[in-house]
Amino acid sequence: MASDNTEKPHRPMRALVLPGGGGRGAYQVGVTKAFKEAGIEFDLAFGTSIGGINASLYAQGNQTRLEELWCSIRSKDVFSLPSAHQIGRLVLGHKLGLLDTSPLEELLRRELNLQKLKSSTTKVGWCTTDLCSLETRLITIDDIMSTNELIDVLMATSALPMAFPPRHIHGQGLWIDGGLVRNTPMETAIHLGADEVYMVLLHPERINVCPVNMFEVLVRCLDIVLDASARKEVQAAELYNRLIDANSVESRGRKKVKIRVFQPKHGVNVTLLEIDPERSRRLIRQGYDDAREQLAQIFREEAEVKALSN
Repeated sequence: MASDNTEKPHRPMRALVLPGGGGRGAYQVGVTKAFKEAGIEFDLAFGTSIGGINASLYAQGNQTRLEELWCSIRSKDVFSLPSAHQIGRLVLGHKLGLLDTSPLEELLRRELNLQKLKSSTTKVGWCTTDLCSLETRLITIDDIMSTNELIDVLMATSALPMAFPPRHIHGQGLWIDGGLVRNTPMETAIHLGADEVYMVLLHPERINVCPVNMFEVLVRCLDIVLDASARKEVQAAELYNRLIDANSVESRGRKKVKIRVFQPKHGVNVTLLEIDPERSRRLIRQGYDDAREQLAQIFREEAEVKALSN
């Protein structure tokens, strides 16, 4: 019997990139659910802040559990107001975050499995910034040797400045949410060989809602920084694609990368620290519906290109 030497078509190397956005992170869960149903697999999953936690559970193969968590947890399951002792330490300058994040640490220790992440076909990584050296670093699962290290990195990337306390990594530095500097580690994914990058932003293209109090003003300022950081990386990648098309010297050593950006079509009326099951279910549905519609358009366009080439 003749052997079948037919080679399977080469699948492009894909990266999933999930930036931060607090309680809006449920939107990413709906989008990744649509990806899974469409049979889209990822070789890399990089995230920052809540995006880093979502990326971890995705890489662990727990899409269903990820959705279950978002549909059950509330803000109190992530953080709590400081105790009298913690307030005293805060006043004395010995505590560097307003809120107590021990509930989040308990949740992460319960839900994440180091060995599952290390054996996953999707390499996961997290972006975090050191307040001491101002270094921003992408730490991947290959760099993690113990569960305690894994928790330290996830708590660090989730440490919203001033609200959540920073974290030591390997006993050093004061590491926080890397989103202030680089809300999406997309450039790293490209350097690692990604042919396609699927980024899930948590803000619509346009926002036209005014903040009504000082807290909302502060949150909006942080939103501006996070959103600008993410969009800057997208613009940089698209610029290199144009330079490659123009055969420019600046593009030597790079390849064209498909950048697919998924984001809410309509405003997301959730602040960074608001988490409750009802809102999360709405966001998951919104992300799922938006992604299915966008994927259908992508598949149609790809089919048209293939038909023309034949």
